[in-house]
Amino acid sequence: MSKSNIPSARSMKVYLSNNGHTQIELDHLSNSELFELYKKESLESIYLFQSDLDKKICIATAEGLKHYEIEDKLKTKIKKIGRDISKVYDMIDEYIDEYTYDQFLEIFRSYLSVPAPKIEKILKVKYRQLQEVWLEKLKIRFASLPDEERIQLMHYYEKNRDNIKKLKQIYHFSEDEYYVGDIQRISESKLSIIKNFMPELMEENYKAYYDETPEKINLIQEVLKLTHSYPRSYLKRLSISKLLFLKNEIIEQDKRDIINKKLFNKHIKALEEAMNSPNDNDFSKAALNVITELDGDNLHRVVNYLTNKNKTFLNKFNASIKTYQNILKNKFI
Repeated sequence: MSKSNIPSARSMKVYLSNNGHTQIELDHLSNSELFELYKKESLESIYLFQSDLDKKICIATAEGLKHYEIEDKLKTKIKKIGRDISKVYDMIDEYIDEYTYDQFLEIFRSYLSVPAPKIEKILKVKYRQLQEVWLEKLKIRFASLPDEERIQLMHYYEKNRDNIKKLKQIYHFSEDEYYVGDIQRISESKLSIIKNFMPELMEENYKAYYDETPEKINLIQEVLKLTHSYPRSYLKRLSISKLLFLKNEIIEQDKRDIINKKLFNKHIKALEEAMNSPNDNDFSKAALNVITELDGDNLHRVVNYLTNKNKTFLNKFNASIKTYQNILKNKFI
């Protein structure tokens, strides 16, 4: 973090005094304490501002959704449609601000002489079309925001894509240059504070942005190539650092598995050859080698494998290792 990124003590005091802190209180703080308080207050201010924006949008949207009754005029228009499907699209355009998707579905099912599956298909197509139109408008409207903030914001709108009225309301808010200016200022301030002073929180605050980075996409692909143990949806929820850790763990485990397999085959071969040797010392040496080189789990696998294969193996093995109990005290057979 470069010093040029840190606000001056004077500017921090001005900001904090404007947010309810007394000059006497601020004068008693060291520069580091002043800076920590500035970070805390500025971030809280940012989140409060964003929360207020959401509330305004929700209130405005709710006010526009008060009237849900089917008007006589609308009923008459629907009844006149008959089986002329093309007019349904126009009807949706005309009343999109008055009714939700589910309300449209209920109304059309009740008053249209059209099969229900066809009505659902019409609504889905039209709503999908309108969603894309308004999402694209919002994307253009907020194109000047920092990438991290813009992608995170668009991710939020994508999650609310079924609420077309809300998307339209947000867009109408964004026609106010002061509204957009506030979002721009707040977004840049929030990004600057987190990036410069709390970089470890970047991915937590901008998950939607990091989900689209080549680094994360490539990491997910690499993990999926290494193992089929994790679904893509689970991997996408992990942070980049956790994905990297998981990838390295899988690679290391693969290396251990290869080494263990080689050791397993090596000792199986040596013990089987020693079992057939007329010289008992050969088996004792092979037994000593296996309990010396292998950990408890791998030793257990070797012994189990040969015991299942040869009924006399276990007794001979136990007899051979009696004098090596000190080696076996932390291993399991």
